[in-house]
Amino acid sequence: MIEQTAGPHSGWRSLTTRCFALTAVVLDVAWPFLQSQFDIRNFDRPILLLTGLLAVLCLNEGHLPELGFKLAPVQGWGYWFRIGLWFMLPIFVLGLICAAIWWWLGWTIPMIQSQPSLQALFGFCVRAPVYEELIYRSLLFVAVAPSLGGLGAVLVSGLVFASIHIIGGNPGPDNQIAGFMLAWAFLKSKTILVPIAMHSAGNLIALSVHIAGWYFG
Repeated sequence: MIEQTAGPHSGWRSLTTRCFALTAVVLDVAWPFLQSQFDIRNFDRPILLLTGLLAVLCLNEGHLPELGFKLAPVQGWGYWFRIGLWFMLPIFVLGLICAAIWWWLGWTIPMIQSQPSLQALFGFCVRAPVYEELIYRSLLFVAVAPSLGGLGAVLVSGLVFASIHIIGGNPGPDNQIAGFMLAWAFLKSKTILVPIAMHSAGNLIALSVHIAGWYFG
């Protein structure tokens, strides 16, 4: 992943690849604005992702590792299971701190309620993690890592990931922390499957809270 080699990764091909990847990311971030301005509600959003991935693969002659298309992380799955458990700790602590501050200020803590359904489970734990990780990890890293390096790409990915949740009406410091953690996990594991799995697990916890709110709220 993000390997600087000759052939498909050099010259105009490398620049064109990065431009296609960056275009897909920018269009996805701007999607709510584009929908309202150009009345393209019937356009299927995943086409942006598919087009970007196909363009990158074609220009790189099917070079999959740059996108993180590997079946196993270099450290093994046991390592990332333990790391994932540690990742939950700062997010949980931050959530408690924010809830305590809201309570101390006398504000009502917003509680999102979701009715349990297979559609909600699929959307939270499959569709959103796969789509967002491929866009904001795979394609975004392809676009910016050659110029900014791995850690620079982690920074950009985390900030963009937080911004799309703000734009989507779901702001929260947990999204900011998760964005950096997932980007770092992608860089270190060299496979997109690790951040997808972590993202899915985090969304499952969030969905469980939403369902609890629907039952008890």
